[in-house]
Amino acid sequence: MRPTSTLFTALLFGPLLATCQSNLPPPSAGIFTAQASICIQAPIELAWTALLDFASYPKWNPFARSMKVANGLGVVLDDQTPQENRRLWIQAQIPPLEPPVNENTPPNVLHSQVSFENITTIDSTTRRASWRAIMLPDILLDAERWSALSVPNSSCTLYESREVFGSLVSLLVDLSMAPGLQKGFEYQAAEYKRYVEGLAI
Repeated sequence: MRPTSTLFTALLFGPLLATCQSNLPPPSAGIFTAQASICIQAPIELAWTALLDFASYPKWNPFARSMKVANGLGVVLDDQTPQENRRLWIQAQIPPLEPPVNENTPPNVLHSQVSFENITTIDSTTRRASWRAIMLPDILLDAERWSALSVPNSSCTLYESREVFGSLVSLLVDLSMAPGLQKGFEYQAAEYKRYVEGLAI
């Protein structure tokens, strides 16, 4: 797996993150990784609620512009509560839009991507959530995104997110979209921090 370094994370949060134990599961092997971590000045309960409030993503998220919970047939549900083994339609911008964004920010149609995923983890005890790409068989595209929250000290809530891309299609994704994906993870982390801290005021 080729590691992805993030200057954004290293410069702003390197001293903190270097002393923190990650709440993400161990990474799997893959072609490349997109990831970001950031310290949020807000209670973990508030951050967890915001992380799973997919309906609010268009208000702040420059990367995942729409997250819709669906059933196994892909039909969007009235109940948008994320649950394990429900499906997820994600409309993403790769690379992300320039923040700040809101629900009225127009997409860049040239950089819009749609993926269909299975929600694999929603764990309010460990504060972990994950979803796996299922549009293609794993032998072609193996990609699962994890997000986690923890409280490494009394000063902040630590947000971490990581996606490891493996299998054949990931070679093409790596060549064509890896920098944009990494930028998306970093922009989402920064805007998630801004959004949650705004809710905490």
